[in-house]
Amino acid sequence: MRLHRSILKATSTRAMPRDNSLPKALRLKKWNIIKGDKVMVMTGKDRGQSGVVSEVVRKTNRLYVRGLNLATKNVPKSKDSQTGKIQKEMPIHVSNVALVDPSTNQPTKIRLGTFVDPDSGVRETRRYAQGTGTYIPKVVDLSYQKAWKDGAFDTDPDVVNKVSFNTVPGIPPFPDDVMREIVNRYKKVF
Repeated sequence: MRLHRSILKATSTRAMPRDNSLPKALRLKKWNIIKGDKVMVMTGKDRGQSGVVSEVVRKTNRLYVRGLNLATKNVPKSKDSQTGKIQKEMPIHVSNVALVDPSTNQPTKIRLGTFVDPDSGVRETRRYAQGTGTYIPKVVDLSYQKAWKDGAFDTDPDVVNKVSFNTVPGIPPFPDDVMREIVNRYKKVF
């Protein structure tokens, strides 16, 4: 349900948070910066400082850099914050940061190039620094795996590894009527 903007202005953002996402025409089609990349801030109060991207928000063309663009937020006093003030990371527009070249630790533009693995012949698109041509690998974030725990509904590894079906040559794995349905997708009667 879409509400008129006059009603949205009058409503509290606590009751109904505003959607700050951009229209699809204004969103970036290709992102060269991903979570875990080392970037340098080019404009703003943290200009010249570098940090690691902790989150990418593609709906707003913004990203969060760990430890940079901090703002003070007032919260109720608790054991965590005796003063009632905390430092919070604020988003930075993607145009205000640049990827850091790993060989020179300087900001760089990115050139995408295809790479063919000589052993397997697999093609992949890689990122290269514009000036030096250094390969910038994509960081694989596996931190979510640390929180994995076996639950009550998880299957035991012994049951997973157990062979439950042995194929017999010449005998189809399903009954004949099911095999006819699979082979005869349009259910034509012969």
